[in-house]
Amino acid sequence: MLPLPKRLLARLDAAPGGIVAPVDVGANQAGLIAWAQATGRAVLRVPGPTDGPWLWVPARRRDLEGVPLNGSPPLLLSARDLLYTAAEWQAALPRQTAQDAGSTFAASGGWPGALPLAQAFPGDPHAHIHPQAHALLGPLLPPPELRAAARCLACATWLTPAVAEALGVPRAEWAALLDGGWLWLDGAGAAFPAPLRRFLAPLPDPGDVRRAAQALQEGGHAAHALDTLAAGGAWTQYLDLLAWTTRSAQGEDTLRARLGALPPAHRECSQALYVAGLLARAAHDLGGAHTLYTRALEGLPGSAAGLAHNARGVVRAMTGDVPGALEDFAQAATWPGLTAGEANHNRGTLLVQQGRHAEAERSLNAAVAAFRAAGDPGREARSLETLGTLQFGRGLLREALGPYRAALILLRETHPAEAALALLNLAECHLLLGELGEAQARLHEAAAQAHLPGVRGWTARLQALVALQGGDPTGALEVLGRIETPDRSLQAEVALLQARAQREQGQPEAARAALTRARPLGLRADLEAALLGEADLDRVIEDARAEEARLELASALLERGGPDDLRAALALIQEHGYLPLLRTRAAAPLAALAGDEATRALFPLHLQALGPLRLTHAGRQLGLGDFPTRKSAALLVALALAEHPQPREVLAERFWPGAKNPLASLQTAVYHLRSVFSVPMIASERGLLSLLFPVRSDLGELRGAVSAGDHRRLTDLLRPLTASLNVLSDLPTELTEERTQAERVLHDALRLHAEAQPEGDVRRRDALRALVAADPFDTASREDLIAWHERRGEAAQADQEREALRGVLAALE
Repeated sequence: MLPLPKRLLARLDAAPGGIVAPVDVGANQAGLIAWAQATGRAVLRVPGPTDGPWLWVPARRRDLEGVPLNGSPPLLLSARDLLYTAAEWQAALPRQTAQDAGSTFAASGGWPGALPLAQAFPGDPHAHIHPQAHALLGPLLPPPELRAAARCLACATWLTPAVAEALGVPRAEWAALLDGGWLWLDGAGAAFPAPLRRFLAPLPDPGDVRRAAQALQEGGHAAHALDTLAAGGAWTQYLDLLAWTTRSAQGEDTLRARLGALPPAHRECSQALYVAGLLARAAHDLGGAHTLYTRALEGLPGSAAGLAHNARGVVRAMTGDVPGALEDFAQAATWPGLTAGEANHNRGTLLVQQGRHAEAERSLNAAVAAFRAAGDPGREARSLETLGTLQFGRGLLREALGPYRAALILLRETHPAEAALALLNLAECHLLLGELGEAQARLHEAAAQAHLPGVRGWTARLQALVALQGGDPTGALEVLGRIETPDRSLQAEVALLQARAQREQGQPEAARAALTRARPLGLRADLEAALLGEADLDRVIEDARAEEARLELASALLERGGPDDLRAALALIQEHGYLPLLRTRAAAPLAALAGDEATRALFPLHLQALGPLRLTHAGRQLGLGDFPTRKSAALLVALALAEHPQPREVLAERFWPGAKNPLASLQTAVYHLRSVFSVPMIASERGLLSLLFPVRSDLGELRGAVSAGDHRRLTDLLRPLTASLNVLSDLPTELTEERTQAERVLHDALRLHAEAQPEGDVRRRDALRALVAADPFDTASREDLIAWHERRGEAAQADQEREALRGVLAALE
């Protein structure tokens, strides 16, 4: 009786109820039965109710549909649970040497059905061809009517229905071999135990071997196809497939095993030399890899030479032989399919490093086309992302959006982590183009995948960049401080943003310390160093021009600020859409260059009328205290909120009614505004005054959201308001007309916002309180607030609000 594995015995002893034996042949079912009888378990051949623990030994796989489920769930054993380990195999052969036992274990894979062979023929891995093997393995064979199909299938080391079909095995016979357990389930396929397979087909038909391998390869199972070719001695086909499917990234162990399977007579074939070169590359022997690839190229047939050229090009690039690498990649790119894709991708990547961006773009586009034609979306997405990164690095942000979007489409369903990173790339492009809504939307999508490996840190990094772009360096530093990552690229990116945030906070020493960790980022780190006064700005500008880094060039030109620099920076901003640069302090002088309407549109005047007065223009933020007089500020706000140009005389009489010369006072105020903003702000034509620059105001946004009934936008706009909700509170007497109109807009917005809140939700209460705070005489809102408290059973709060309403009604009488 064959012993059971010791690790299995512990599981069997711990099983309180039923145990189901595997169906697979040679899985030592007899040993299980002997154990069950020795331990007092009932042995069932047909499932059914029984008292006490039991062992069921099903005859067919389909019988497993009737597993007894009375009591606790049974222990379902698989065939692999009964395989021996190397140590257990040797322990079952106590009279044999470790070498002999190891030899037969390697040949059997620990299959219990082969243990009698190992006992009878110590150390002989070919015992299956001995005449006595028929007596030992014969009982494990399928019935005579299935043996022809089994011998045919035994030409392959791993089987699928497609392989059976390619070999002409009827579907019913394939199903019967599976059902009876002669074929063991193995992942998505099935296989005979190795000794049984070799016994069934000691000399498999070469045609069957090739057909089986072809079917496996077409099914995406190249490793099993190679194993089948090697087992069948089809070395020519083995070498061809090995050359096409092997990569150095598979690792030394895999490459050594594949080469080790070759008979000595085939080791000097060109395909074998090529694979040996891959092994040398994996072992970091670049010189040896170069030599082997060169030798292989002397005899590689057809398009296989493209593989070797591409591989040699990679080694040449790694050793600094750029011309040689580019030549190899060009040779490889002449072959179709994946070879052309890989060669063009590698060539494009190398050209990027050389600063030959136009050529790199062409190569990467060719790689994308080749991978698309070959039906390889993963590699197509990789080349698209590389192309997007190239455009991003050149400051061509709009051009980068296309490749990033295309990569996202390819990755979204099958590679969620890579898709999240593509979303972050898109978000950063939109952010640097000033498209905050699009950036936030893509960032929100990516943040939903932050649990995936490698995504959380990069998501936080972009959240910090959003805070920086929004003028919140403190918030950015809080986010950056929570990022923990072993990724050196992310570490450098985090350090660069920390340096920028600390510089903007006026902490140059801390910024310099952070910048030392960002040095691997090259030009971007050099630019930050120049902004800190730690590097030569002129040199940074030269380097940015040489690298075609347009965004960094525009930033550096703004910082240097000469007349020609400003004109060049403005041209770059207009051409490539770097609108966030216009919101920095360095951009203030650019407004003076806005001589036409299209250019002035880049410098809108942002007016905050709700709460304290704030005006932002060309990177400068001003409050009431920054104006020489209150009336000059009021004049600007009145023109900003007016829908049409205003007559000079009407404005003069409105703001300076008691002056000797109101028009002169008006002109003085216009001059003051020009001094405050360093550029003319007001245009005068035919006696009418208007602002030269477009206006963006919080009141205008509120009015638009109310008109559109956009509840989500209203929520976003109203969220930052304080409880006082004052409108133009800094100029209460100068702008009475504007205040009245603005209060009406605010009231309508608050009323629409309150009505949109769920009936019993505290958000409705808070919205009603905001309405009352904005307009204490809004009795309807007070009544709604009373009713809200009453529905919640909050009698005391309802009485308090009712008393306040009585006071308001008394005041209105």
